[in-house]
Amino acid sequence: MNEQVKVLFIGTYVPKECGIATFTYDLLNSVSGEYDNVSCEVIAVNDPSETYNYPQEVVFQIERDKIEDYYLAADYINQSDADIVCLQHEFGIFWGNAGDYIFATLSGINKPVVTTMHTVILDPKPEYRASTEKLIKYSEKLVVMSQTAVDILKNVYKVLGDKIEIVFHGMPDYPYNNSEKYKKILNLKGFPIILTFGLLNRNKGIENILDALPDIVDKYPDLVYLVLGATHPIIKKIHGEEYRQYLQNKVSELGLEKNVVFHDKFVEKQELCNYILASDIYASPYLSREQIVSGALTYAIGMGKAIISTPYWYAHEMLSENRGLLVDFGDTDGFKKSLLYLIENPEERNNMQKNAYNLGRKMTWENVGKEYNKIFSKILKNYTYPEVQNRLNLSSKPTV
Repeated sequence: MNEQVKVLFIGTYVPKECGIATFTYDLLNSVSGEYDNVSCEVIAVNDPSETYNYPQEVVFQIERDKIEDYYLAADYINQSDADIVCLQHEFGIFWGNAGDYIFATLSGINKPVVTTMHTVILDPKPEYRASTEKLIKYSEKLVVMSQTAVDILKNVYKVLGDKIEIVFHGMPDYPYNNSEKYKKILNLKGFPIILTFGLLNRNKGIENILDALPDIVDKYPDLVYLVLGATHPIIKKIHGEEYRQYLQNKVSELGLEKNVVFHDKFVEKQELCNYILASDIYASPYLSREQIVSGALTYAIGMGKAIISTPYWYAHEMLSENRGLLVDFGDTDGFKKSLLYLIENPEERNNMQKNAYNLGRKMTWENVGKEYNKIFSKILKNYTYPEVQNRLNLSSKPTV
């Protein structure tokens, strides 16, 4: 029996309520779940003065505003039996100028690093360019989730193609489902149920959907627009519930109290999936074009939803080939026409749902885990660890 290859993840981690924490958890489980001889541990990055009841795989913690913790993390990694480090990178996770505290760790470790880039900036300010260039330097491989990100890395940062890998954002695998079953599970009534979910902040653009609804509700009074998600914790600390209150005031002004529902909570994955499966249309009205990935949109695609979105980079790429409708930023009339089109053309809506669902089969966490393990294996085979070479027969678990 082969010894285990050990992967050490760095990122935020559950039970912290943020998208990358959930992503890191799911990625770890997909990597370790697919292979008998891969084990995983985590270095978790914490907000200042926050404590979390972490699961046992978290072996070290960095308080993100303490530079000494980053140096200690490097010492920990070097003395550990980890073979490879998988960094989840988003500038805002780490402290310093454009998150540059993380380089106190990366510059001091003697293990290969695979970096998942959750943000790639097309036109970076100098500090973000410098931070990205250091990240490229310290990484054996860069994993991105779209072709747009690949193009930016090549054209803006002059990264060679063989250093970049595309692996889709993962999602749970569900059979193609009718929404009525899940409406009953959640005791939801109405048609269509339009869903927007995720941590609430001003970039969500929810007001543009609200402005489009009055004329639609006149024709379809059973319409429900469900806004699911707590306010982003950092936004809440700084601005409180200012944005949510603004949206609720707009609902009152537009006379939509019977049609718009706010569920102000961070939902666990199973409940979240039930909400997506219960919805008829998923709306992604983000305001920023430079969004390179969206976990929310990935889930909606993979669960076969009819989707309306603004043309931010990730949506523009993923919703091509009739997998959804794109509406320009702030185009209230465009949202109204697109929503009416989906409501009134069930056959076309079904075609889009099937097209989205079929793409989603490539995005399941099982497939994502396989892709990451291929990357880890390839790097370690070329790496100068003599003790690793006899541990690289990453044979899959037998299929039952």
